[in-house]
Amino acid sequence: MVTPACSDAQPRPFPQRPSQPARPARPARRPGSPDVSAPTASPSTVIPDSQPYPWPWDARLDPRRLCLVIAGLQRVHADASPTAAVVVERIETLADALRAAGATVCHVRHSAPPAPGGRRPRPLLPRVDEPGWAPVIDPADDDLVVAAAGLDGFCGSSLDLDLRARGLDLVVAAGLAAEAAVSCTVRSANDRGYECLTLTDATAPLDPATGVRELHSITMSGGIFGAIGTAAALLDALGAAPLHGAAPR
Repeated sequence: MVTPACSDAQPRPFPQRPSQPARPARPARRPGSPDVSAPTASPSTVIPDSQPYPWPWDARLDPRRLCLVIAGLQRVHADASPTAAVVVERIETLADALRAAGATVCHVRHSAPPAPGGRRPRPLLPRVDEPGWAPVIDPADDDLVVAAAGLDGFCGSSLDLDLRARGLDLVVAAGLAAEAAVSCTVRSANDRGYECLTLTDATAPLDPATGVRELHSITMSGGIFGAIGTAAALLDALGAAPLHGAAPR
């Protein structure tokens, strides 16, 4: 016969763990990484006319946090993008100004990914040994250069690791084949937590109509893939050199 427990029985207290010494505070940043705790200009610096919100979201536009990611600046994309010549010249001027302001510039080289089975033709993804793979501009000595296995600049490349190692969380996207190389790279950056700005005057679409729709898709739902703006507005906000030949705003 089981004896019922007394209704007034008190629960036994849990034994107390011995007190532990306080852990040392973690450093605010990893040794050797850039200090991005304070903006270079004012505590609140944004591009006021970027859409659909003033970029960046945290209102701390600091060139030490920023990387200009140039996607698709290769011969195959230049030949397929009608406005490539004008946009390439603008990107070169923009890259020079951002380097002078203290930002980082990264060139993404896209190539066909390895195929496990039969290889379907990929017109915008040449092999490294094909003429279409050739870069349109040369990087500066301090620029990042990454090789991507596909249109997404993060696919099979070191881009994510390179950005995080340098403390770069603001991604400004420019390049050719806007609906393909630029779009895929921006969406992938957004999914990895980067704050993205796509430059409307420094991207060349394969087709003007699809280019407009691609820019619109970035701004849906309050900025599902970040914001869009112009190169001139970015440099104005940074206080950098004006961009000669920039499209009017």
